Amino acid sequence: MNTSFYKYQLLLVAALAVMLFAFKQGKDVFDLTGDIKDADNLGVSLVRDIYGDAEVLARDTIRQGHFHLQCPVKEIMNVSVVYHRDRDMYTYPVILEKGKIKFHVTATGLSQVTGGKYNQWVLGYQRDSAYVRADKLVWQSRQAGAAKGGDAEWESIQNFMHRFDIRSVYLQKVLNNGKDAVAAVMAAVLLELEPDRTKTMVIVNAAATQLGDSSYVIRQARKMDQAQGVFIASRQGQMVGKPYVDFTLPAVNGGMVRLGSLVAASKYTLLQFWASWCVPCRAEIPVLKQMYATYHPKGLEIVSFSMDNSRNNWLKASQKENMTWPNVSDLLADKSPVIKSYPVNGIPANVIIDQQGKIIASNLIGDELEEKIKTLFR
Repeated sequence: MNTSFYKYQLLLVAALAVMLFAFKQGKDVFDLTGDIKDADNLGVSLVRDIYGDAEVLARDTIRQGHFHLQCPVKEIMNVSVVYHRDRDMYTYPVILEKGKIKFHVTATGLSQVTGGKYNQWVLGYQRDSAYVRADKLVWQSRQAGAAKGGDAEWESIQNFMHRFDIRSVYLQKVLNNGKDAVAAVMAAVLLELEPDRTKTMVIVNAAATQLGDSSYVIRQARKMDQAQGVFIASRQGQMVGKPYVDFTLPAVNGGMVRLGSLVAASKYTLLQFWASWCVPCRAEIPVLKQMYATYHPKGLEIVSFSMDNSRNNWLKASQKENMTWPNVSDLLADKSPVIKSYPVNGIPANVIIDQQGKIIASNLIGDELEEKIKTLFR
């Protein structure tokens, strides 16, 4: 036997195996080229689950605004580009998928990702012209340092909410696309399961039949759902069975409102806590309007307590939302004695008070709130 020829064959087979392995790895690699203006000599990372059990997938150093992150892709998932400047941490959403990805941070601080199927699709709102304009207005408001309580601050709030709405509507379309389970679940995570956690989890659990329970994106969404469930449950049990705490406060349209008088005159009173700057609070108001129209003639009263500290913002938001029930505030925000009397550790928040002055429910949201009110008036 020709030993030299035999060794040559072995070396050739080994070389081909290495080449095939490298080719396969090349096809399954996430390759991100990044650009962050005015950043230099700063560490940057690609991180999975930044607010949980964080895992760094790749590292580099930003040099004169440029960096490069690369890692193998075992599963498509939500990740974050993260870097620190002094004591501040900056995080940007990115989708981990195979292919060449370009990442850019604009002068306003908006990240824009291009390349790859899911980065183009799921994060497409970042490049939407309306979103870019809204982001620029938010940035301009911050740069101008809007005077607290003035019209400039109100405009800043409106710009922020407009930007939020554009992103939310876009991601909800991805969530409800009905064709791609991976995109739907990643959108659910980016939305933090809003605006309706129960309906969103129906989509997530349906996707699990296709992706499998061990899929990272499925586990990520379920972990988020579980954490939110624990938090909501802890809020809902507070003060139930206890007497309400009375107050008399100025109404938005003038005069004074005493909660006790309304409680005594109504079968049930929903005390709702909100603020002009609270996106989910204001998103809830149309639902409250529907309930009020249906059940106010049957004995339901709603009293809204604003956690604003700016009268101007409170007035403008109230005018915009056009609430037809009593709307009060002491403009002390979270320092208000009213807030200390009720289980408000995040808004929107609410309690339902019966005519005898006993709290029968607290901090119900979405369908739970509607179902509770419906049940009370059956």
